[in-house]
Amino acid sequence: MSSDNENQARAYGVTFGPLKRALREHQYPVSVAELIEQYGGFDLETAAGEQRLESALQECEETTFAEPWEVRDAILDGLGDEAVVGYHGDPAEGEDGGGGDDNGTPEIDRAGDWSRLTE
Repeated sequence: MSSDNENQARAYGVTFGPLKRALREHQYPVSVAELIEQYGGFDLETAAGEQRLESALQECEETTFAEPWEVRDAILDGLGDEAVVGYHGDPAEGEDGGGGDDNGTPEIDRAGDWSRLTE
């Protein structure tokens, strides 16, 4: 029994699959270099076809991450507009298109549970 079903392992047209669980279980904080070393060869299914995690993270402006959702956001940013659906100001069908809630939580956090599994 797994809480990471196919829909939850997909965010904005990008299929993370087992990488999502690995990122949620990973020890944080974590550096971009460590993520590339451990998971860089992982292929992501995107709206523009397969792309390597390493190439997405190489475009990242951040050097360390404190939470799994920060990694997810950096990956989506690094993949570019053509690879994601409904991110970067173009909400996908069925999404509300809001820019976040009153607590400052980014809209992207609504795409499945990207909290840590272990603390």
